[in-house]
Amino acid sequence: MWAAVPAAAEAAAAELGDDEEGVPLGPGQLPPRGSHLPPLHAEINISIIMIKGQLELEVSHARRVYGVNGEVPDSYVKCYLRDGDKWLHKRKTRVIRRTTEPHFKQTLKYQASDALGRTLVVMLWQRCGGFEHNLALGGAEICLEKLSLPQRTYGWYPLFPATSLAADESPD
Repeated sequence: MWAAVPAAAEAAAAELGDDEEGVPLGPGQLPPRGSHLPPLHAEINISIIMIKGQLELEVSHARRVYGVNGEVPDSYVKCYLRDGDKWLHKRKTRVIRRTTEPHFKQTLKYQASDALGRTLVVMLWQRCGGFEHNLALGGAEICLEKLSLPQRTYGWYPLFPATSLAADESPD
């Protein structure tokens, strides 16, 4: 399924810095829930800013994205604001077809009043054809209170297994 890429992991650690547990995280990123899961090799590049009463999340691109069986996927990003175990205000990008380096270049917006005091969950998905359900490839959870929102925060966020983001129920 997912394989570690040692050179990529070293480059990511040098680029992002380490938290106290040694796992490289993006700005404001929370470690995975429940256990000390290693990050997947995929990463997503985003920037976040609060401007004119809106939280703007620019989903730029991702790298080292592979489908569940190692194929080159059709991928997209879904973002949620999370309040405890409640998943709120879903936004998503368009699907980028057949690439391991998708360039989304989309800005997703939330009202500032909806975003304050909440966590942002960014998830990368693989679109499946026919009647199959789309597959969550991984995600990152970002504590908005850890960021200086009037200033643009830019960074690479390593993705962790989607199961580390889910509470009692997973989002649709």
